[in-house]
Amino acid sequence: MNTRHRRHLLIALTCLTLMALACGPMKFSPTPTPEPTAPPEPVAEASPTPAQTEATDTPAPDVSGPGGCSLNATYIADVTVPDGTTFSPGESFIKTWRVRNSGTCTWEEGSRLVYVSDDPLGGPAGVDVPQVAADSNTDISVSFTAPDEPGTYRSTWQMESPEGVRYGNQIYVEIEVEAEETDEPTEEATEEATEEPTEEPTEEPSEEPTGPDLTITALEVDTDDPRQGIPMEVVATLRNEGDTRAENVRWAWRVCVSEGCEFTEAPGSFTLEPGEEVTAEMEYLFDGWANYTTEAWIDSREDVDESNEENNTRQMALSVRSNPEASEVLQPVPDRSGSMSSGGQNGTIQAGIAPAGNGIRAFMDFDLSQLDGLNEESQITNGMLVVSSFSAPCFEFLHPLEIQQISYGSLPRYPGDYDEAGSHTFASASSIAGISGPIPILDFLQDFVADNGAAHLQIRMHYAGDDAGSAFACMTEWSNPTLVVVYRP
Repeated sequence: MNTRHRRHLLIALTCLTLMALACGPMKFSPTPTPEPTAPPEPVAEASPTPAQTEATDTPAPDVSGPGGCSLNATYIADVTVPDGTTFSPGESFIKTWRVRNSGTCTWEEGSRLVYVSDDPLGGPAGVDVPQVAADSNTDISVSFTAPDEPGTYRSTWQMESPEGVRYGNQIYVEIEVEAEETDEPTEEATEEATEEPTEEPTEEPSEEPTGPDLTITALEVDTDDPRQGIPMEVVATLRNEGDTRAENVRWAWRVCVSEGCEFTEAPGSFTLEPGEEVTAEMEYLFDGWANYTTEAWIDSREDVDESNEENNTRQMALSVRSNPEASEVLQPVPDRSGSMSSGGQNGTIQAGIAPAGNGIRAFMDFDLSQLDGLNEESQITNGMLVVSSFSAPCFEFLHPLEIQQISYGSLPRYPGDYDEAGSHTFASASSIAGISGPIPILDFLQDFVADNGAAHLQIRMHYAGDDAGSAFACMTEWSNPTLVVVYRP
């Protein structure tokens, strides 16, 4: 076949192919469907991580408070029990958070930190939070108990106003509870136990002494109402659990357990025989108020070589309430103040010698019950008697002017009360300078209140020479004597 014929044949075949395509679709053999396979083994899902509620960087929105101020609370730090701390089943612990009042309202008395969600961990429904000023920090403590089952546990809490309004960051404690070790014997141990016992003699336990073992079995304060500015006694029970004597035993206490919080050592030392315990005290006065986690430490100088050095401390949660200072100026009670002499008495506070020659003595009665909340436990932080407003001083011949405590009762009587010796002398002034400024009586006033509470304090003023007769007649009169008291109820 020549080239021309081959070309014609190729053209004809191409045309036939195009015609076939135009007449219908081309058919293809279907791809076989693969056989179904067995589903994969299920994979156990991991327990979800609890949502983070302790927002340290993200502030919570303000909540409207009374009078137009705002309520808010911001988490600052964990003072005790960092997240992930491990406890044994049923073990008790105290969690302390440091929280800032980040609103503009003062947290008033009645504010609480309340349980919100997750596991309560044996804690209360809420704990009281003392009064906290805006932009101030406070430590809040809650007592918990670790659950009996091992695992990870969280308890979430939030601030609540006295009206029941919740606000601020939600804060939490998260702990691990470890599994208890079992005493069940292994299979190998069981097999060994079935073997015939050997004839080897049992080793007698050693009776050598192991040494002292010092512990603190109790820690408390001597008041049910710890208050700012009121002295209290921290009371610790110290015990020697060991089998030999411990000498030169000292103890110390600190008001918090955070870094930088130093121990204060209590006075004195003890010698403890095996099994002996003693009660020891230390006085302390809180300048501020908050929920504190305090700690006591026995063998604070580490002088005693103990069989167990790991059980020397004990913690105590302590809520100290706000007790701000109050200042009052008391005036003499009119019908219980004035002056008296052999000629009678009147309501004018004056002292000296009358023209007739009889001595005149002034007396003043200050009613401490006018001080709101004052009682035997109140702390007096300042006390001053002010008698600088006077006329016609008589110091030239009649000095000194004696200012003393007396006890006349409701109605002074002559001559018994006139001649009564003063029970305490506040001042013995020989010149105007001795009464021109406030006379400090703080120590006396603190002792008086501790013994008498909100009683009447009576004071007498008289010149030592008021029996010199009419030749030395002179009279000093006070227009506005006062008693200034600064105290914490």
